[in-house]
Amino acid sequence: MKLSLTLLGFFALLLMMAQGDPIVPNGDFEEADPTVPGKAAHWDLTDGLGVRWTDAPNVPGAPPHGKAIRMDTSVTEVALNASYAKAGLTQWEFPNPVNGPIGYSYGVSLYSEAQPVVPGKTYRVTFDFMSPDGVGGKLWFRGYGDVNGQKKRLYEATIDCAGKATWTQFSGVFHPTRHTPNVTEFKIMLFTFIPVGVSWFDNVHLEIVDDPDPQ
Repeated sequence: MKLSLTLLGFFALLLMMAQGDPIVPNGDFEEADPTVPGKAAHWDLTDGLGVRWTDAPNVPGAPPHGKAIRMDTSVTEVALNASYAKAGLTQWEFPNPVNGPIGYSYGVSLYSEAQPVVPGKTYRVTFDFMSPDGVGGKLWFRGYGDVNGQKKRLYEATIDCAGKATWTQFSGVFHPTRHTPNVTEFKIMLFTFIPVGVSWFDNVHLEIVDDPDPQ
């Protein structure tokens, strides 16, 4: 059964690629989840304080960005725990929270939905990042697969992004099955930490490319 589901996911991804559909749906965050009010489709629910799905700010000289993901690492662990509880995100609550900025301890993050991995392929991601407060960020590519009947994280790599007051595009490549052939699916994680303040992510786009560094 697990093999059948894996093959179905693989063929579904190939069909999406043939039709021109994005590998990470709603990477521009414009689509709302039709079943969950206030949630971006194909991404986890945000708590509304540390992480928000909201209108991007207007930047002089830059085109409008529409909806985007806003992250604030200046909120305290105590306040964020309360926000998680209110949103029903109890799986992210912190033990023994302190009344200090979350950026100095855990940071804040948001995951995409899981998507199937095409074995042997190289993935290239581009995304936009902005932080007038100079907050540092990362985009994580995390690959998962079966280990003794349990789903485990088997691969991860990151792209660092330095906060600037204007939208800046970052990019990088990932090789999820080069050394970890058991990887069958992946998630994108957006993450920010220090210095504390507000930052934004938008236009996450993933594509399969020729390997620029074959081994």
